[in-house]
Amino acid sequence: MAELRDRLQSALGSGYRVEKELGGGGMSRVFLAEEVRLGRRVVVKVLPPEMSAGVSVDRFEREIQLAAKLQHPHVVPLLTAGSSDDLLYYIMPFIEGESLRAKLAREGELPVSEALRILRDVLDALSYAHHQHVVHRDIKPDNVLLSGKHALVTDFGVAKAVAESTGKHTLTSMGVALGTPAYMAPEQATADPHTDHRADIYAVGAMAYEMLSGRPPFAATTAQAMLAAHVTEAPEPVTKHRTTVPAALNELILKCLEKKPADRWQKADELIPHVAAMLTPTGGTTPTATQPHPAAAAAEAAVAVDPLRVAGLFAASSLVVLVVVYLVVQLVGLPDWVFLGAVGLLVVGLPIMLLTSRYERKRAAAALTGAHQTTPVGLERHVTWNKALLGGGVAFGGLALLAATYMVMRAFGIGPAATLMATGTFGQRELLILSDFANRTTDSTLGATVTELLRVSLTESPVMRLADPARLAESRARMQLAPEARIDEAVAREIAERESIKAIIAGEVVPLGGGYLVSARVVSATGDVLTAQQASAASAGELIGAVDQLSAKLRERIGESLRSIRRTLPLELVTTGSLRALRLYAQATQAEITGDEDRAVAMLDEAVAIDSTFAMAYRKIATILTNNFGQRAKARAAAVKAYELRDRLTERERGYATAQYHTDVTGRRDEALAAYRTILEQYPDDHRALNNSGVLYFQLGDHERSRDFYLRALQTDSTWSLGFTNLAFEQKNLGQFAEAAQTLDAMEARFPNNPRTTEARAFLAMAQRDLDGATRHLTGLRTSQLGNPAWEADAAEHLAFVEAARGQFRESEALLSDAIAANTRRNLPAEGQRLAAWWQRDRAAALGSRPASSPRLERLMSAEALAALPVADRQYEALIEYYALLDPGRARALYREMERSGQAELGLEFERGSHRSAAWVFLAEGNPREGLERMRTGVNGWTCGPCGLVAMASAHDIAGGADSSLHYWHAYLETTWGIPSIDSGALPMAYRRLGELYEARGDRPKAVQYYGQFVELWTSADPELQPVVAEVKQRMARLVGER
Repeated sequence: MAELRDRLQSALGSGYRVEKELGGGGMSRVFLAEEVRLGRRVVVKVLPPEMSAGVSVDRFEREIQLAAKLQHPHVVPLLTAGSSDDLLYYIMPFIEGESLRAKLAREGELPVSEALRILRDVLDALSYAHHQHVVHRDIKPDNVLLSGKHALVTDFGVAKAVAESTGKHTLTSMGVALGTPAYMAPEQATADPHTDHRADIYAVGAMAYEMLSGRPPFAATTAQAMLAAHVTEAPEPVTKHRTTVPAALNELILKCLEKKPADRWQKADELIPHVAAMLTPTGGTTPTATQPHPAAAAAEAAVAVDPLRVAGLFAASSLVVLVVVYLVVQLVGLPDWVFLGAVGLLVVGLPIMLLTSRYERKRAAAALTGAHQTTPVGLERHVTWNKALLGGGVAFGGLALLAATYMVMRAFGIGPAATLMATGTFGQRELLILSDFANRTTDSTLGATVTELLRVSLTESPVMRLADPARLAESRARMQLAPEARIDEAVAREIAERESIKAIIAGEVVPLGGGYLVSARVVSATGDVLTAQQASAASAGELIGAVDQLSAKLRERIGESLRSIRRTLPLELVTTGSLRALRLYAQATQAEITGDEDRAVAMLDEAVAIDSTFAMAYRKIATILTNNFGQRAKARAAAVKAYELRDRLTERERGYATAQYHTDVTGRRDEALAAYRTILEQYPDDHRALNNSGVLYFQLGDHERSRDFYLRALQTDSTWSLGFTNLAFEQKNLGQFAEAAQTLDAMEARFPNNPRTTEARAFLAMAQRDLDGATRHLTGLRTSQLGNPAWEADAAEHLAFVEAARGQFRESEALLSDAIAANTRRNLPAEGQRLAAWWQRDRAAALGSRPASSPRLERLMSAEALAALPVADRQYEALIEYYALLDPGRARALYREMERSGQAELGLEFERGSHRSAAWVFLAEGNPREGLERMRTGVNGWTCGPCGLVAMASAHDIAGGADSSLHYWHAYLETTWGIPSIDSGALPMAYRRLGELYEARGDRPKAVQYYGQFVELWTSADPELQPVVAEVKQRMARLVGER
């Protein structure tokens, strides 16, 4: 079509501008154009090139000139004609309105008065043309245009011009009368060379017949059969099909349709008076009041098939169908094209139903008048309600079969619908590596941003797992790559080969116009591309949505059900709508991976400043700060904020946020475990939920269950070092020292030179009371981690408390100062206050008096330093325990301040700490009953099991409960946690107090045993502690001498 239009425009030149094609017009193709100079719209009719090839242009133009002379109100004038190569065209005015054909197609039978009016105008046009010696030769509804209340005849003389210029005198011989045989006179059908204007009279009769009965005089399935009927068959009376047609009008039409031209009306002029007379009130039409009354059933049928009613019912039914299909698509997990297919079928069904209503309306009208109905022929016999409804059922059945076939092929890995899981390429919950996206844009942060967005979405999939970025960082370190080095496709594939991971997901972001093209592919460890998908974003603002689309495509091809994919909330709802905030989040994630957690928190702070509803950023802040055991107030506030905004998190992240909130804020560990159970029901191998469940059971004192969860987490994902240390820690707590050592050996082999391994070995040595071994490991850790403030602080702290356990407080204080300095560089002042208070407490207990302290430690414990900290970070409990030993009044004042601060209302852990603090005050003030009661309440549910045992033992010591004290000190020594900050004061105290308690009982062997362990521990204690050692030695000598 575009080629013909272009050729026509070239032929017309600049005088006309072709706008569009209107469609075919019998022997021509019709275009709408604008006559540029006059600004009016015209119609250009073009003869097809195959017809033009046999036309004599000169003869065509001579014949068309005769038609161009016609000027009449009911004739559409011919403005001009022309040719270019094999292109012949003629131009006429554009008439606003519709063709008679369109009206008949829409309405069927016309009212008698309207049919007479149209007939009068057409006859008027023919009368004028015939007087000008112009015969139309192609009168039919298509060539009658209706504009307002007037009918105009178009294409006068064109058929004759074509016939004469080709030397062929029948339209059928040229194949250009397709669709018009229904109106041909018998002489025209038989190619009679004497055909004249009376052929137009015949055609007018055929057209009038159709206007009144809704059907042509003859019905046939082929053009040849139709022409034969014109020649040999007599038409049925119009009144046979419509009894309301006046008899005079029926006779007029039948006379037009006489076989012999001589038997017809001879001129249009003869017909006009008769038609005009019928249009008058006395012209012979039947008055409405005298028309027969319809039968009730026929009347109801006519109403039922009203087009507007049918359209309304179809629209309502379509809505119901679409709702049902949509629900089935969503609930069953069918592809989106099923719903679109249903929409398409309904769009196709609407015109079919309207066409059916038209035919049924015609049948109802016939029944209404009681007229005899002939057997339907042609299209009409196929258009019934039963067949229309049956066709619709078959169409929707076919759609259902197609959808079922697709789902079967998808499930069984057949053909293009097969998924990677269905073909066996991937197993259930396959572990994959998401590499850093290649960034081809000028925005250097876009690659990392898209990577993190895709990670968030893919993590929600229940059919795959993504290797944790932190674990990949450890793999990268083993490959001797810089911490900040990207994990591109090549590195990811190497890690996959090393870790026996089947495949990776690689991708890139490239500019596309004003937007971006985001693509991703699943690549096997050997380099084979298993699937590739892409999505585009018209602008940066649409990038998040594009990643949503990309994720859905990847998840579908891997094998996740469409139902599951559709349940995933859009990324913008579970992350942030701010691309700038997303960039900061992605950069913070990278900073965390490289160990720069302070920078990560700073970037996350900036991200939530941009978008205060960015729940994922708050959750990450809480996680980083909680894992670092610093800035408890900020960590708690972030956890609260993430929980409040949990509806803006993915389903899995929502579970994490809920568990974190109940773990770190409310202290309701049962609620936290319930949240993790919910995650594990859908993601049974979620290593984070498994690991954190292990942490919670550890806090509850159920070390066997804790160990089992840690083991499951490690079996799920062995690419992260923390899984090894957690398992080893619980094996140690259960006294399974050999198993713990084996776990750490496996970790060392997998993660050489990992500082966590060294720290865990130090704790294992401490648990076995091998303080020399602990010192050796911690010294090595401190040396290897110089320059890393976090590890410097940890190593110095642990060493300080190991030395304190030996009674070497001078050396311990220097190490403690280093730990405090490192924490100060990390902006963790609360850690300094905690360390100072614990260390002073242990030293005071060792000396039995107030120790002389450095000004620095005193400043850390001052009222000013306390007030400068957020309430949640204030170390009230540690300070109260310390002052309760030496200054009960100061301890009571601090407790009152603690109550006023509201710290106890911040959660169960703070509430328990408040009870323990009150216990120390009551015990110091000589109220053992209240003190013991409050202590029992405070240690119940305490996450630090050995701490609770030491607290109860010390409380009973003060209260004078020797038997209970003996029980709790023994219980403490049976624990194997091996945490230096606990053992520093508790281990020497346990040995000494058990010696004293057994001595008081008269059990000299056991007294000597524990006294000996104390002396051995404090052999190299500071000089100021040697009098204590000497006194214990004297007790031992006396007990041995008494034997």
